[in-house]
Amino acid sequence: MFCQHCGKEISEGQAFCQFCGGKTTAAPAPGMGREHTAWEDEGTQLTFGGLVATLKESLFNPSDFFRKMNVSGGMTNPILYALITGMVGWMAYYFWEIVFHDTLRDLLPSTTHTGFDIFAETGLVIKAILTPFMLIIGLFIWSGILHVLLLLVRGAKNGFEATFRVVSYISGASIFLIIPLCGAFLSAIWTLVLAVIGLRDAHGTSGGKATFVVLFPLIICCAFVALFSLLVLGTVAASFGTMPQQPWK
Repeated sequence: MFCQHCGKEISEGQAFCQFCGGKTTAAPAPGMGREHTAWEDEGTQLTFGGLVATLKESLFNPSDFFRKMNVSGGMTNPILYALITGMVGWMAYYFWEIVFHDTLRDLLPSTTHTGFDIFAETGLVIKAILTPFMLIIGLFIWSGILHVLLLLVRGAKNGFEATFRVVSYISGASIFLIIPLCGAFLSAIWTLVLAVIGLRDAHGTSGGKATFVVLFPLIICCAFVALFSLLVLGTVAASFGTMPQQPWK
């Protein structure tokens, strides 16, 4: 058979083209109407075309993507996907940090920056080494928190692996970090949107439950930050109140 997008010859029954990553007219894999993602499909597994196709579909057509995504099949491929997209995004973010720091330094020549110059390259190398480990740890921690909350609201229709796969594939939103200045904001917002859609469609639960599960940890964190800020302000105010008054001369 031939790919209807690029016209190149591909294997019969192949769901995605290994050359362009486009979806073919082949029948989906059996099993509750779910199928492999382009990143995991036999013909495009771990290929650049599969990566691009998965990024495109998961970022811009998430409902269809997560509704069809296999909720089992192992964690290795989703982890690799999250690592690749995460490393590309975060290394770009670190690059922009250095670029804009140098720009500000040139605008403010009187600012002392010797220490930063000495450790800048070393700091970037350390970040590049630690980032993959932090990404993997983050995948498991966030997946665990979300899945526990899904269990509490009776929204986990599938196992932990389904939640983990959702978290891994929404990590593709890290690619927005390559956009300077506003990339981090876009990445954070779209990650939350994808998390709601992904959990809803992967577990077949309601949008309300999925939204609660995604936003509840953020609300708790904000509450703790607000409480801590109030305690600090209260302590500072109390310390000023107990200072001895100087007599008027």
